[in-house]
Amino acid sequence: MEVSIYGSFAWIIALGAIAQWVGWKLKIPAILLLLGAGFLVGPVTGWINPDAVLGDLLFPIVSAAVAIILFEGGLTLKFSDLREAGVTIVRLVSLGVVVTWGITFALAKFFLGFDSMLSALFAALLTVTGPTVIGPMLRTIRPRGKVKYMAKWEGILNDPIGVILAVLVFEVLLSNRGGGHGHEDMAGSMIVMLGLLKTIGIGVIFSALSGGLLLGLVKLKLLPEFLHNFVVLALVLGSFGVSNHLQEESGLLTVTLLGIIMGNQKLFDVRHISAFKENLQILLISMLFILLAARVSPETVNAISVNSVLFVVGLIVIVRPAAILVSTIGSGTSWKERVLLMMLAPRGIVAVALTSLFTLKLSEAGVADADKMMAVMLLVVVGTVGFYGLLAAPLSAKLGLSNLDPQGVLFIGAHDWAIKMASELKQAGGDVVLIDSNRFHVHRARRQELTAHPGNVFSEEFLEELDFSNIGHAVALTANDEVNAFAQTTLHDYIERADIYHLLPEKSTNPQDNQSKKMNPLFAEDATYGFFEKQLAGGATFEHITLRENFDMSAFDEEYGARAVLLFCIEEEGDVHIFNAKSKISPKEGATLVFMRLAAEGE
Repeated sequence: MEVSIYGSFAWIIALGAIAQWVGWKLKIPAILLLLGAGFLVGPVTGWINPDAVLGDLLFPIVSAAVAIILFEGGLTLKFSDLREAGVTIVRLVSLGVVVTWGITFALAKFFLGFDSMLSALFAALLTVTGPTVIGPMLRTIRPRGKVKYMAKWEGILNDPIGVILAVLVFEVLLSNRGGGHGHEDMAGSMIVMLGLLKTIGIGVIFSALSGGLLLGLVKLKLLPEFLHNFVVLALVLGSFGVSNHLQEESGLLTVTLLGIIMGNQKLFDVRHISAFKENLQILLISMLFILLAARVSPETVNAISVNSVLFVVGLIVIVRPAAILVSTIGSGTSWKERVLLMMLAPRGIVAVALTSLFTLKLSEAGVADADKMMAVMLLVVVGTVGFYGLLAAPLSAKLGLSNLDPQGVLFIGAHDWAIKMASELKQAGGDVVLIDSNRFHVHRARRQELTAHPGNVFSEEFLEELDFSNIGHAVALTANDEVNAFAQTTLHDYIERADIYHLLPEKSTNPQDNQSKKMNPLFAEDATYGFFEKQLAGGATFEHITLRENFDMSAFDEEYGARAVLLFCIEEEGDVHIFNAKSKISPKEGATLVFMRLAAEGE
């Protein structure tokens, strides 16, 4: 069945959305489903032929999408992370890359039968560890300690480093076969040195120029906020294109460094840019995996053999452990953290995209076994994403480095009645953490033996350093309606949006504002900050009670009725539910209810 260009894009986007949703629902890596969807509409059914749909635009579009993905990754890298694991991170992206390249080279020659240059190229492509997969894995695992910093930096920095290495090997390979770009008479080492110096120089210069231009426009108030996302996207693609024009594939280093610059500057908040790029990244990843999987020919898939499977096994059980052990010697990294790091090396879109590009170029140059690279790379992606994606989270929990189902409650606000509410929840068996910008409030909470930290939800650096490993819910209870509402925006990287609640604004604040009607009222329809202040001043108290066979929910309603505002429910298994006006919670026997008992009339 022939599908139009518009129809092809519609299918790709629709399938991407379905795959992402099913992956989220079943808690499996969406990449596996995206690749499956690509195989289905490509080699299996022949519905979509990416080369026919996009023609010569296919790889420029893929390259631009990868650039945006790497820029978004660079935005998340904070220099403050280096305080936690700076030495290990440097080793991972230097020694770790060398060890990975060397051992993978040997495995490629032995199992895949590639010649030395093709083995070197394929090994270089496999030094890239896939930040587009590691990011979601880290959000799922939420490991404690240094692992999250090490894995995040390694996953993002390894991309441009691996790409540079692969491009340099590719240049040497072509020059040795008389297919280079004017370098046929140059020694391989000279090609590598010249290419490396040019790539680093171009990356540093153009990232600095682009970052400086953007910051200058913002500082001089020449760029309104509504144009930030558009101008940043233009700078990313522009600097990427110019860099690549001057030195092939140097653009990936440029955009990664630009992301790091923007993510660590203090002139203006980049959260709105990060949010836009994150949404764009999901769309791009979904489209890229389906497109690249769809262009795989049945003959390529048939190239997969038992030796290919053994090669993937070697990457998992030999290459990754060796790279981690060498990189963490004398670093103070615990054996548990080392084991978890060994489980964080999936390959992703950058490796697939570059392999697809190099396969095309090498096939045109008549290089034997070039087509086989793509088949093995797809097997590597499926194998590593499947293995690490499915086993890393339970292993992390087994090692005691993470909690797969955190039920702790983060209280935004540590004023008097928030402390009393948190204390009652803790007494009922809940895990609570409070944050407040007022250090006096924090000290007072700590005197009540509560975990409390000075900081606020507007500080990205503070949130990065806050331990979310046991936090699965958040309630914003401050007197500032804007802070409460903004919490949902700043915390969604750490907690599911559906588990972030905040008090409704005071009704008197803006009677014409219809936004409050769309909100999910926390605790009850009229439970505003002023409501709690008034009730507690009048003698209301926070209490908790456990439901038993002879005291069920009906008995609770009969005894307390309208004189109780239900706040939290802690199930016997430890699951925490937060009461709100628009959802139905049915506490079972053994559940503990935390509620506010209103003062009786006349008290």
